[in-house]
Amino acid sequence: MPVSNDSISRFEFLKQLGFQGAALIAATCLGQGLASCQKNSVTPAPLSGPVTVDLTANTALQKTGGYIVTNNIVVANTSKGFVAVTVVCSHEGQKQVRLQNDEFYCTAHGARYGLDGKGLNANGSRGLTVYSVAQSGNILTIS
Repeated sequence: MPVSNDSISRFEFLKQLGFQGAALIAATCLGQGLASCQKNSVTPAPLSGPVTVDLTANTALQKTGGYIVTNNIVVANTSKGFVAVTVVCSHEGQKQVRLQNDEFYCTAHGARYGLDGKGLNANGSRGLTVYSVAQSGNILTIS
């Protein structure tokens, strides 16, 4: 059986391996980077009808800074009264919007929104859907 004498030095082997590995890593990272830069539109489903919330049954809403999540809506008792927004973050569609320090915050990627739904940072730049809230006694009606 003939023996081939095609040998390369250790340095040449490592150099080739380094270039190939770097090219593979660059291609993988570049591909993922481009995919994550796409502007996906995240639109929450519209309400199918008014949502009612009984304040006596939801103690979290009885003090400023408290909130609940119901029917994919964050209902919050803020310094400006009751506010209702979608729980769906406009950044990547995560259902993780919460009230924190009188602003809405997505725990997934740090998107921040004012009580009016306007984005306060780059991740929140597309804003949140804000619903109207009417109060009659201990009942909130969100539409």
